[in-house]
Amino acid sequence: MSTDLREVVVDALRNMHFEVDSATDETPLGDGGLELESLSLSELVMQLDSFGVEFSDEEMEKLAEMTLGEFTEEAKRRAAVN
Repeated sequence: MSTDLREVVVDALRNMHFEVDSATDETPLGDGGLELESLSLSELVMQLDSFGVEFSDEEMEKLAEMTLGEFTEEAKRRAAVN
């Protein structure tokens, strides 16, 4: 995959008006980090649709517990499968 998926994720978050300039791979997506809520997480996942990245409804509930790095790695893994 030639596109850096982490860059795509960060750009998507920036376009959604989240402060990502100081975010690291250890920054939580949810509480105490970027503070993404379920609607924002759904929008972020939809932005990765063109890469074949999908999460089930059950998985969506757990995304807020992930860090930016964990989410990016999981998205890369799912994109590589498709």
